[in-house]
Amino acid sequence: MGILIKEQAGRTSRTRTELKKEREKLLTRLREVNAALEPADGRPRKPGPGQLRLELGWSRGQLARVMNASDRAIVNWEAGAAISPVYAAKLHEIETVCRELRGIMRPEEIGPWLLTEMEEFEGRTPADLISKGDAGRVWASLFYLRSGMPD
Repeated sequence: MGILIKEQAGRTSRTRTELKKEREKLLTRLREVNAALEPADGRPRKPGPGQLRLELGWSRGQLARVMNASDRAIVNWEAGAAISPVYAAKLHEIETVCRELRGIMRPEEIGPWLLTEMEEFEGRTPADLISKGDAGRVWASLFYLRSGMPD
């Protein structure tokens, strides 16, 4: 019985040592992967259309409509294809509005709010205004929401 306990203790310590080595290998690999994900200039990557779309709870079609793009373009961008400056500007506008909205409402409310028809926008949605290049009206509304002033 005493011999069996010693053998098990030896196996346990070897297992712990092996696990520590495996953990160190995994941590090293994780650092390598994270470094590979960072751009060469060291700045963190901007979230892409896929991440934004998931945060908003939108379908590819909904994001495509707001960006005036095709569903196929969204698929390509989410797969890593380059985004032209025109679409990158539109994506940046949506991201900036969302960033502002995070200070006003819960994250899960942002996507639906952007797709809600509003009286102040003559029955159009904030997403429609962004799509048509009239984000200034959305920004004015956000100013009033943020300040608590009636519009």
